[in-house]
Amino acid sequence: MSAPLTTKFCTACANPLIATAVICPKCGSPVNGYLPVAAGGKSKTTAVLLAVFLGTWSWLYTYRQNATKFWVTTIILFGAPFLVPILNFITYSTGNYRGVQGWMVALPGLIWFASIFAFWLWSIIDNAVKTDNWYRNYWNN
Repeated sequence: MSAPLTTKFCTACANPLIATAVICPKCGSPVNGYLPVAAGGKSKTTAVLLAVFLGTWSWLYTYRQNATKFWVTTIILFGAPFLVPILNFITYSTGNYRGVQGWMVALPGLIWFASIFAFWLWSIIDNAVKTDNWYRNYWNN
């Protein structure tokens, strides 16, 4: 069966298509030049809920735009607890612990816990201030 010259063909399977086809009925591929609006779009509600429950891990949802924020906060949050014992070891092994008050020993841990809260709050605010349109057009940003 031959098709007229004005017939469109599927770029994936070469099936003849009607002129108004959006997807190929044979293989399901989108017709050349057509991209559904919902494809690849993100939801602001999902991003904010992820930030509330997962904190900085919510930036994985929009990783392409937020990779730097994710990695910097992850390195700080997971790297800092390893520095505290090292600093304490250096302090006590060099004999510089004389005159160190108890609160000074606890201070690095308190700063670390405060940074967890600060990064969590930052991720919520960062996800909340972006517009719905930014999330819908995420792959075009």
